[in-house]
Amino acid sequence: MNVAAAMVNAIIMFITFLTTIPALLMPTSRMWLKLHGYLVFICAMVSMVIGLVLWFDTLKTRSNLSTVWAAQAQEVQSLLQQKLKCCGYLSSNSPPFFQDSVCTNPLVAAQLSGCVGPFSTLANNFLDLIFTAAFGVVGIDVALILCIAMLLKDRKEKERYRHIDEKSGTAGF
Repeated sequence: MNVAAAMVNAIIMFITFLTTIPALLMPTSRMWLKLHGYLVFICAMVSMVIGLVLWFDTLKTRSNLSTVWAAQAQEVQSLLQQKLKCCGYLSSNSPPFFQDSVCTNPLVAAQLSGCVGPFSTLANNFLDLIFTAAFGVVGIDVALILCIAMLLKDRKEKERYRHIDEKSGTAGF
């Protein structure tokens, strides 16, 4: 689901970018700028939802990782043990560790902690980067919406003065 949501968000962002081009190339048109503003708002909401889902996932990381650990092949678990310098998942006995360069025998394995702590820390650090980036994009979107609102107000004011000049018969400077 997260990959599909990220793809949808990327597509919406690309469409939003495409609406920027006519909005900037037609300095008197407000329709494209309004459309761009609405699409930026939609992007911000989708990004915020993705960020919140990822943030909630970090709250359940430790419980979800046990199934991830169990689903891995022995070689992958051994590589994780070597990278994280730990033995087994909860401890060297539960589930049993695999002998490798870190866990050379049961005595050494019993002295090392299980991989659940370092593994969840590694996963949380990765997820923290992603949801922080998603929330950062929302902040940029809010700033962009404010800029769009100012530009819309400026264009509306210029259009108003242009109509006044047309009625009075004078041309713009």
